[in-house]
Amino acid sequence: MLPVVICSGPGIDSEKLDLFLHEKIGDLTLTERILLLLASEGFSNAYIVNNVAQINFKRLNKKFPDFKLLQVSSLINLPKNKDLLFFQNNVVINKKQLQSTLNMIKEENESIRMSNSEDLGIVFIKNDKNNIFVLNNINEIDEKIKKICPNDSPIKLKASEINSNVGRDFLFNHISKNVSGWFSKTINSKISIPISKLLIKTSIHPNIITLIVGLIGISCGIFYAINMPFIGAIILQSATILDRCDGEVARIKLRESKFGQWFDTALDQLSYFSMFLGISICMNNPKFFLFTADNIIFKQLSILNILLYLIFLTTILFFMLRRTENGSLAYYPSEVDKIVPLEDRSLSYRIITRFRFLLKREFFSPAMIIISLIGYETATVLASVLLIGGLLHQVSDFIELRKKIDITY
Repeated sequence: MLPVVICSGPGIDSEKLDLFLHEKIGDLTLTERILLLLASEGFSNAYIVNNVAQINFKRLNKKFPDFKLLQVSSLINLPKNKDLLFFQNNVVINKKQLQSTLNMIKEENESIRMSNSEDLGIVFIKNDKNNIFVLNNINEIDEKIKKICPNDSPIKLKASEINSNVGRDFLFNHISKNVSGWFSKTINSKISIPISKLLIKTSIHPNIITLIVGLIGISCGIFYAINMPFIGAIILQSATILDRCDGEVARIKLRESKFGQWFDTALDQLSYFSMFLGISICMNNPKFFLFTADNIIFKQLSILNILLYLIFLTTILFFMLRRTENGSLAYYPSEVDKIVPLEDRSLSYRIITRFRFLLKREFFSPAMIIISLIGYETATVLASVLLIGGLLHQVSDFIELRKKIDITY
C-alpha cells in the first residue's frame, strides 16, 4: 500500500487544497502531521501531489531520516497497479484514528472511501489487473466506491476554518490515553487542556514540562515533613493535574518517545516516594508526634510504608522493563491481563481488580487532600492497607505469569 498526500488541486468536495498548505496545529503543518503518523506506523515511503515548489519537512527528515518522500505534480504521475491510500492535506487525524483506518482497509478487499455525513478526505484505491487508477484530480473518484463510516472519525477542515482552532480543538477532544480514568478525563482535563493549548504555541519540549511538573510533585514531601499535610496534598494534586500536560503536548506535537514515558514515570514515582518519606519524617519527629505507645506503632508503620512502596514499585518496574515497550505504569494491569485474561483468574482476584483504581494517581492524589484533614495516623494506616493489597495483587500476577511466560532475566 502506497500512501499519498494531496496538497494541490480540488479535493473530493472541490476544496482548494492549495489553501491548506501552511495550516498548522502546534508547530506542524497538517501535511507533515499525516506523514509523521504514517512513518510511525511503519510506512517507509510516500508521495505528495503538489504542483508548487518542493516542500521541506524538517521534523520528518530528522525523526525518520530513511523515510522516502517523492513529489509529483498530479495524480497521473503516481505509480500504476499499486494499492493507493489518499489523504487530502486538510484532514485532521490522530494516531489512534489512523490505526483504525488502516485496520478497516485490511478487512476490506476493495476500494473504499471514508465518510460519515460527508467524505472525510481519505480514499483507498485497490488496484488489480482490471482496475488501473488514472485520474487528474481526487474529485474524479467514482461515487460508486464503497463508503465506510469509522467509529472514531477524523475530520476534514473547510476553507472557512483555516487559521481557526477547529483542528486543534478536535485533537484535544481525543487526547486522553485509553487507560485514563473518569476522574482524569472529566475533572483533571478541564484544567490541564487549557494550559496545554497555550503550551503548544511555545517551543517548550514535553520533557521540560515533565521535569518542571515532576519537581513540583517532589516538593510535596517538604510540606508533609514539616507537618503541613494539606499544602503537601494540594501540591501533589496540582502536579497530578499538570502531569497530563506533558503527554497532551507530546501527542499534539507528535513528540512522544519511550524516554519521555520513562522520564515521566520516574518523576511521578519520586513524587510518591517524597510523600511517604515526608510523612515518615514528620511522624518520627518528637516535635510533632510524641513517643507514646500509640504513636510508636504509627511511627513504625510509616517507615514500613516506605519499604512496601519500594518493593511495590520495583516489582512493577521489573515486569514493565522485561515484558513491555511502554514506560507508563498505568498500562501495567492491561499488560498483565493480555497475558493472563481475567476470566482465567480466581474469583477473589477478580474482586480485587475492582479496586485497582484506588492505586491510580488520579484517584490517590485527590483522596490525600481529604485524608490530610483527618490526620497522619489515618493516612498511614490506609496507605499500608493499599500497599499490602497491591503487593498481594502483584504476587498473584507473578505466580500466574510464570505459568505463561518466562519473566526472569
